[in-house]
Amino acid sequence: MNDSYSNVVPPLLPILQAAYGLNYTLSGLIMTVFTITSSVIQPVFGYFADRHGRRWMVALSVLWTSFFMSMIGIVGCLGLDATGAYVLILALVGMAGFGSSAYHPQASSMVPRISGGRKGLGVSIFSAGGNLGYAIMPVLVAPITMFWGVSGVLILFIPGIIMSFVLNRYAPEAPQATSQLKIVEIWADIRSVIKPLSIVTIIVCIRAWLFFGLITFLVSYMVHVQHEPQEVSSVFLSVLLLFGAVGTLIGGHTSDTYGRKFVIVSSLILTGPLLFLALSTNGIMELVMLALSGVTLLASFSPAVLIAQGLIPKNQGIASGIVLGFAIGVGGLGVSVTGLIADTFGLTAGIYSLVLLPIIGLAMAMLLPGKAGPEKR
Repeated sequence: MNDSYSNVVPPLLPILQAAYGLNYTLSGLIMTVFTITSSVIQPVFGYFADRHGRRWMVALSVLWTSFFMSMIGIVGCLGLDATGAYVLILALVGMAGFGSSAYHPQASSMVPRISGGRKGLGVSIFSAGGNLGYAIMPVLVAPITMFWGVSGVLILFIPGIIMSFVLNRYAPEAPQATSQLKIVEIWADIRSVIKPLSIVTIIVCIRAWLFFGLITFLVSYMVHVQHEPQEVSSVFLSVLLLFGAVGTLIGGHTSDTYGRKFVIVSSLILTGPLLFLALSTNGIMELVMLALSGVTLLASFSPAVLIAQGLIPKNQGIASGIVLGFAIGVGGLGVSVTGLIADTFGLTAGIYSLVLLPIIGLAMAMLLPGKAGPEKR
């Protein structure tokens, strides 16, 4: 539910572009603002979660995110000019991001505790829930806007209210920290593993750039370049994200059995060629290639999180904040770069530039400790 609200804007972009005259750079900036507020400051919330976190924090964060994101529906009713409407959209999206930023460190530190000996599978199930949310939202937004326009987005606040009550009642309670480490001690722990932690952070940055780039521009690419209807394009995006959820489950299970590095390296090897084929084909073949791209792209999610948490075991909230928050936030800044490329050289060049990112990620993944090949765990 929380992550579904992170994907409200992309299916709206063709409508917002037409209504307010937005170019691709300005469109990408909307997602960049959300990515910064929802991700970059997550280590701060992770520090708080390690010491004072409670389930009310995840409940309030979902309520917060759903409220501000659904308020996009009022923008067209206020009589603002294009500039005013755009600034208000940026403000609402930015505020929504703070809720998502508070949610992830707290929730992701709960998951390994209740996953027994299959932590990779547990984290992958958690991630798959987020990816399902990403996948479902475009399918919901398309008919809502078809019948009621952008103002129909207001009704999306209702499921957020319901889920916040459910979380406050049934989410697992987080234990209070038994010892309060000082900032200097935490920094000493981070410095002792700075090289592998930096490598896995860069890998997550690159994957996030690719992920958010596809979410932001795939629908526009299919509508304006391949001349597909917006409804069909939204379904294709949902297929990519739905199979991404399948990929997280496969990646988590495989990493428990054959090693974290093996899954990360394998996924990066496969993602680039599959994505190139997806963008170069049409119809059923494009759908199949997008589905496979989603599987390989997100298979590395839980291995990366668990590597980071294993490097800083005393501060798993901060570790989760670094790879789920800071790294994804910095990677999300790349969406604006992709938008700039699209404005300068065309949308086709912008989206094809994303194919190069897995190659860079693969070079970094080879520097992680451990064997790149499968190793029985």
